[in-house]
Amino acid sequence: MKLRKIMFSVTIALAVLILIMPPRAIAQTPDRLTSLKISLWPEFDKPTVLVLLDGVLADTSNLPRQVSVVLPPEAQLFVTTWENPDGSLAPEQSAQQAKQDDGYTRVTFTIAQPRFRVEYYHDLLRGAPDKVMNFAYKSIGAVDAVTLEIQQPLKATNFAVTPAAQSTRTDSDGFKYFSYAFSNITAGQMITAQVKYTKTDPNPSAQSVPPPTPARGLSAAPTGNDSNNLFLLIALVALGVTAMLGFFLLQQRSQETRLPVDRQRRRRRGGAAAVSVFCTQCGRTLGPEDNFCPKCGAKRRVQE
Repeated sequence: MKLRKIMFSVTIALAVLILIMPPRAIAQTPDRLTSLKISLWPEFDKPTVLVLLDGVLADTSNLPRQVSVVLPPEAQLFVTTWENPDGSLAPEQSAQQAKQDDGYTRVTFTIAQPRFRVEYYHDLLRGAPDKVMNFAYKSIGAVDAVTLEIQQPLKATNFAVTPAAQSTRTDSDGFKYFSYAFSNITAGQMITAQVKYTKTDPNPSAQSVPPPTPARGLSAAPTGNDSNNLFLLIALVALGVTAMLGFFLLQQRSQETRLPVDRQRRRRRGGAAAVSVFCTQCGRTLGPEDNFCPKCGAKRRVQE
């Protein structure tokens, strides 16, 4: 009798404990995410909508491992990768895609870090120049906290979101963002939002964003092509300087070689710089072949 009472008490205690436990503690599944950020960028670099999913695994003890997300029908997968500890993204990873019965596409890929990134394009915009976008995200698993952030295209007016955004911000490039926060999302739960705006300019926002400039006093780091061009220019300059030095050295050696030869030739011939010979009687200039003075006939005296 006492044993039955003890078992009944334990059962009641376990039931009460399960009821008072928060959903976060119950959903300790390997696919659970501690956080997920959904970024919507309409007309950012294409005349469509770029969607970015940044998730963080709750279970970080079993890596590398596979993760999965679901993409809505007609969405075009762009990038699947993970985030390194320094914040940079790893090279794009190959992914497997499988159609589900509900029309969504299950995307599975392997990550080596608990943070992952998925990017895809989805043609959700309707109308022109007054445009409407109805967005829906379907969670494949439990997520503790979800942030939905919608970017307003540059040159867009009358921008409105439904439901009303909980917060807004503007970045250094002039983009304005409208944000929502959700908690304790369950598998299969939908997150939706509607966007309306007017935009007559057909160009994407990325074409209006100026390239980043280096901070004052600092120079921008050269790209791979710039570095190669710089090395090629330095090599050409060095080659030109070497060729000029070699030319001058050869010229100098050539002059030094010709100088003794010219001196010897002048010595053998008497040279242009030799002293003129005159007649000792009348003073007439004598040529090299004159043994007698052509004027007075005096014999030429040989100078020592």
